[in-house]
Amino acid sequence: MLRNISCRGALSATALSLVLSSTAHAASGTTAGTSVTNTASVAYTIGGVAQTPVSSNAAAFLVDRKVNVTVAQVGGQATNVTAGDTNAVIAFTVTNNTNAVQDFRLIKDQQNSLVLTLLGHSDSFDVDNLRVFVDSNGNGTYEAGTDTATYIDELAADASVTVFLVADIPTSLPANPFAGVGLIAVAAAGGSNGSLGSDLVATLLGDTANAIDNVFADASGTLDATRDGRASAVGEYAVGTASIEVTKTAVTISDPLNLGLLPKAIPGAVIEYCIQVKNAGTGTATNIAITDPIPANSTFQAGSILVGGTTLLGVCNADGSSVTDANDSDTGEYDGTNVKATIASLAAGATRTARFRVTVN
Repeated sequence: MLRNISCRGALSATALSLVLSSTAHAASGTTAGTSVTNTASVAYTIGGVAQTPVSSNAAAFLVDRKVNVTVAQVGGQATNVTAGDTNAVIAFTVTNNTNAVQDFRLIKDQQNSLVLTLLGHSDSFDVDNLRVFVDSNGNGTYEAGTDTATYIDELAADASVTVFLVADIPTSLPANPFAGVGLIAVAAAGGSNGSLGSDLVATLLGDTANAIDNVFADASGTLDATRDGRASAVGEYAVGTASIEVTKTAVTISDPLNLGLLPKAIPGAVIEYCIQVKNAGTGTATNIAITDPIPANSTFQAGSILVGGTTLLGVCNADGSSVTDANDSDTGEYDGTNVKATIASLAAGATRTARFRVTVN
């Protein structure tokens, strides 16, 4: 902005000095609404005699609002769930890069069918009861009775807050079940604590004198465009499915003639059965119940049941918890016909065993 300065008299020398106000600012820049003022001063002489300097009028402008927000999904990984889960949470971080305090309106989104999710899977179902909440106490953990706000209120410049998408997972799901969801944060007017301001509108014409213009400076996201006053990120619910594989082996432990040295499966020999249960799926399997009838021509060896053992290279290890043969509170029993064992939980990719012994009749 130019201002004319007029002086009377002949000037033998002219010196200009500008006096500017100086304001400290954060990473987002000088705070919107800050008044920046400067005055020019002209010193001169006439006939070698210094004259009183002449000052210009004060030229001032207001710093405009540079609107910028980012949204990022915390961790960048899929959220593993199982069918029928309730209140499954995906966390996002919303950062106010605007040079002013802002509110943010929050929009929850479900991706369309077949659209690629966060990790490149094809969206195949919609979650139920999708909701959005703001982390009110800053602990990064969703708490149903505490985190109840549905918009971001008065977020300071350069500050961040955690936002949760919360959903229920249907009980009936298609094959390869993945659900893509998204969060959109829309910049809204700040300055009124306890209420959501109106969405900001970009100033499209030239700089407005003595007013704070809105200049959108945000980058494009998955669910929004460049310089639209909003930002977005997506998350993914991956429904784990259990796929149980069962392998049974029989190993001769001893016989009456050779004892434990190269034993053979002759009458009187002790045979150990090992049932390996592997979860080849992506979700945790629970309440696994093993039932194995004692085969003909053999007799169960009392006190030989061990449950919860491990394997090495597909071979059963000599471990596991010893259980009684009775039907009691432990995880195994022999009912006179069948050996039974229970494995409470089996994570994806894990293998556990149940072992017992019989004698060849």
